Amino acid sequence: MQSSKLGFLIRCGFAAAFGMIYAMAYPPFGWRYFIFPGLVGLLLVLRGQNGTQARTLGFLHGMTAYAVSLSWLLNIFGNFAVVLWCVLAVFTALFAEMQCRASRRGVGGWWFVAFTAVNWSAWEFIRAELFSLKLPWMTAGLAIGPNAFLPWIGVYGVSLLVVIGAALINSRMWKSAGLAIMILGTAVFVYSGHPTPSANDSRTVKVAGLQLEGVSLNEYLADSYKLSSDIDFIVWPEYAVPYDIRENKRDWSLIQALCSERDITLTFGTQSRPGGGDAWRNIALTVDGSGALGEHTKMHVVHFFDDGTPGKMAVPVMTTHGKVGTPICFDCDYEGVVRKMTAAGAEWFVVPTMDAESWSARQHDQHAELARIRACENGRWMVVCATSGVSQFIDPHGQIHSRLGALQQGPILGTIRRENALTIYTRFGWLVPWSVLGIASMVWFCLVIPKKWLSSILVK
Repeated sequence: MQSSKLGFLIRCGFAAAFGMIYAMAYPPFGWRYFIFPGLVGLLLVLRGQNGTQARTLGFLHGMTAYAVSLSWLLNIFGNFAVVLWCVLAVFTALFAEMQCRASRRGVGGWWFVAFTAVNWSAWEFIRAELFSLKLPWMTAGLAIGPNAFLPWIGVYGVSLLVVIGAALINSRMWKSAGLAIMILGTAVFVYSGHPTPSANDSRTVKVAGLQLEGVSLNEYLADSYKLSSDIDFIVWPEYAVPYDIRENKRDWSLIQALCSERDITLTFGTQSRPGGGDAWRNIALTVDGSGALGEHTKMHVVHFFDDGTPGKMAVPVMTTHGKVGTPICFDCDYEGVVRKMTAAGAEWFVVPTMDAESWSARQHDQHAELARIRACENGRWMVVCATSGVSQFIDPHGQIHSRLGALQQGPILGTIRRENALTIYTRFGWLVPWSVLGIASMVWFCLVIPKKWLSSILVK
C-alpha cells in the first residue's frame, strides 16, 4: 500500500516536471519543440491510471504549465491568478479523465493515437474559444509558430498534428512519429521567409506606428509630425485617446489637421460615447484629411476589465490605401475577428494594442505570438502598434519584418503590401476544430455512458 502511494507521488512529481517542460515551449524560453516531451510526458504518467488519480495528474501538469508560463497574471490579478491557473488546469484534468476511460475500454493502436489527438484538440478549442473564461494562449499549435499548415487548417488544426506526433511517440510507433515530426519541421522551415514588398509596387503602403504609453494627445501629434514625409499611414495604440475625441472639438480638429497637412491616414484607439452617456465602446477610429472613414468596436473585451460594450461587427474600413482591417488588441487572440474581416475584403491589418508596462515583458512577448498566427492563417500583412510593446510588422507567412520590443518607446516603420487572395483557412479551414469537437463529443458520450447501455443502444 505504501509503495503504491509512493509510486503515485513520484508520478505527481513527473506530471509537474513535464508541465514545466511544456511551458518552456513558449516565450520567454521559446524552445518550441519542447512541446513534444511536455505532451509525451503527460501521456506516460497517465498510463494505467484511473479516476481521481488520472484527473490529479492531469491537473498537476496543467497547473504547473500555466503557473510557470502565465506567471505574469500575478502582476494583474494578484493572488486571484492562482484561481485562473486552476480553472485552466481543469481542462488538462478532463483530457486525462477521457484518456483513461478510452484506455479502460480497450482502445489501442492507431485508434488510441487518433483519439488522443482529438481528445486534446477538442478540450483545447473549448478552453481557448468557447468557455466563458476563454484563453487562447499556450495551445499546442501556437508553440510550433507560423508554418505552412496554418493557411490550411489554422492553429487548432496544427495542434491536432502536434498531438498526433506526441501520441505516436507514446505508442512507440517510432517511424510514424519521426515522419510526423519531420513533416511539421519542414512546414515551419518552408514558411521561414517572405519577400519584402518592393517600393515600386503600386500595392505597397508605407506605415509608421508610435509605441508610446501614458502620454498625451499632444505628444502623439508631435511625434507624428516628426515622421518622414513619405509615410502613408500612421497607427497609434489602443486607448491612445482615452475619451470620445469626436466630442472634443479642439482635439478633433488637431487630428484632422495632422491628417490633412501630412496627407496621411491615421488609425488610433479611442472611445465612442453616443449621447455622452455612461455606456461606451472601445473603438479603433480611422481618419484621413476628409474626416472619419470608419471605426471598429472591440469585439473581445478583456476579462475582469472595464473595457467597454463589445462590438458585433467585423468589417474592414475603406481607405485610399485599400480595405484595412482594424481589430483591437484582444480581438487578435481569437481566430474569428481577423478571419471575418479578411473574408469581408480586408487587404491588410493595423492593430491598436494596449499591453501595459506593468504586465511585464513576458506577457508582451507571449501576446505578440498570437498576431503572427492570425497573419499566417489569413495570408495578410499585419501592423501591430502597442503601448509598451510588442509592436511589429508581420508578413503573410507570419514572419516579422520589423519589431520594437517590450518596454521600449518610440516609432516603428515599415512597408506592407495589400493582398487579395483568400487562404483555404479563411474560406472553410476554420471549420476544422468544430469538426474535431463534433467527433470528440460523440466519443466522449460513448465513454461516459456505461458499456452495457452503449451495447443496448447500438443493438437497437
